[in-house]
Amino acid sequence: MIKLLLLLTLTSAACLVTAEQITLPIGQQTRQSDANLPQRGVDKDTVRKQFGDPQEVTSAVGEPPISRWIYPDYVVYFEKNWVLHTVVKHPSQ
Repeated sequence: MIKLLLLLTLTSAACLVTAEQITLPIGQQTRQSDANLPQRGVDKDTVRKQFGDPQEVTSAVGEPPISRWIYPDYVVYFEKNWVLHTVVKHPSQ
């Protein structure tokens, strides 16, 4: 019994020694505060005038209908005709 307890203790200690902690610099992944992005509540015509044509437009799905306009650095989500949210794309390495 003592040998089993000793073996379990050593095995647990070995797992702790080999653990690795990974830290992601969340604040540096996207510099959203630096970017001029479409704001919530703005209509599609205003977004198109201020930011130009998107690279891709997806059809609306669901209820309420949600669509996406995809730009090179971000994606704009619309509920019907209004900006719901803008998401900055993760920078590629």
